[in-house]
Amino acid sequence: MTNSICPYPGLRPFNEQESLYFKGRDRHIEKIRQELEHKKFLMVTGASGDGKSSLIYAGLIPNIRAGFFKSKFPSWKIAVFRPGNNPMWMLSDVLARELGFTDAKQVISSLSFGYSALAELYKTSPAYSGKRPSNLLIVVDQFEEFFTNKENFIRETAIPSENAVTVLNLLTETVRIALKEELPIYIVCTMRSDYIGNAPAFR
Repeated sequence: MTNSICPYPGLRPFNEQESLYFKGRDRHIEKIRQELEHKKFLMVTGASGDGKSSLIYAGLIPNIRAGFFKSKFPSWKIAVFRPGNNPMWMLSDVLARELGFTDAKQVISSLSFGYSALAELYKTSPAYSGKRPSNLLIVVDQFEEFFTNKENFIRETAIPSENAVTVLNLLTETVRIALKEELPIYIVCTMRSDYIGNAPAFR
């Protein structure tokens, strides 16, 4: 009797370790890679169950780690988070781990200095100015949680929380600075397409 491996993860997305079994999306992976290289920001949208997260976890990220993404440094820091009910904490927690800071509270304190603070945090981190500098990829998975979690968005009034607005402004300003200063920071988001209509709530 031989042990066999099922190449299908079921209803959950493929993860990075399962990239070997993730087939048939090479054209999409290449398109995402090209767009992200030039624009430094990308929103991947589609219906629920379309494989958006799998495309990033088992497609884009393994390609980046394998060296198929052209950027400033050969090494990468990849910060993946879901907004949850406290986007600022979720973002700060993953940045603390990837950029080499003590804890999320230290990062939150640094990010409170303005919307350009995330780019400054990266430039002063060991990940950028240390002995082995790295590019930074921030992945916001299930971006629709900015709209589906009541702590982030009040449906009755279509008003987002201050926490959610701050995180979105940090991300968009970081992209602007990265393009202007040619910093190797990239941001990719996945979002269910039925929530695109809520996006104008974030001015």
